[in-house]
Amino acid sequence: MDVERKARIADLAVAAQPMWAENHDGNALQDYLKGIDCNGVDAVMVTMQVVGCDLRTAQSMFFSAPCRAAERAFHNEAMEVLKRSQGGV
Repeated sequence: MDVERKARIADLAVAAQPMWAENHDGNALQDYLKGIDCNGVDAVMVTMQVVGCDLRTAQSMFFSAPCRAAERAFHNEAMEVLKRSQGGV
């Protein structure tokens, strides 16, 4: 990861920390991040820093948030295509 991206993620984590500290709500955190145009891998990485959790937990918070329905649908479809390409049903 390049230096600028690391700095952006760190800055976003600092900005999101007060919102997380106020309510500890994963859905609200994802709403906040989406609202400031923090999406995808960056949102997962910011979630890890803000919440102080591991990758698995951050991904779960990201994909389970209602505001991330489009990302979840895209991910699920991509996984189905990959599975079919590997001979799975």
